[in-house]
Amino acid sequence: MGNEPYVIHRYTRENAIEDGVLVDVTGQARETGIILPTVLTDHLHRVLEEIPERSIGQDWRGRLHDVLWMTFLKLKAMQTLRDAEFPVDVKVIIEGKTETLWAVVDGDGLTIMYPEDY
Repeated sequence: MGNEPYVIHRYTRENAIEDGVLVDVTGQARETGIILPTVLTDHLHRVLEEIPERSIGQDWRGRLHDVLWMTFLKLKAMQTLRDAEFPVDVKVIIEGKTETLWAVVDGDGLTIMYPEDY
């Protein structure tokens, strides 16, 4: 055995979804053309949900669609995900302000987040 490290516990993507740290949006992502299992961080999810009263015509589903669509376009423009460097910047407009999100593709799928969520 020696000094080899071993895993005592592994916090999986499924654990993070169960705990509410990540929000599964795979169904909506597929509607947008993203075929990978897709999650948002809770932070981003809360921002998309918090729609001020002055924001006429906005809802969570529309905001989510905008984020997923811009992510889809960014990933599609990359040609191949196999050799890509992650995270990649995704620009979206939320509340009239351009925001930079990060998209990360790994063995579990796609995660979309604010850079500070990394």
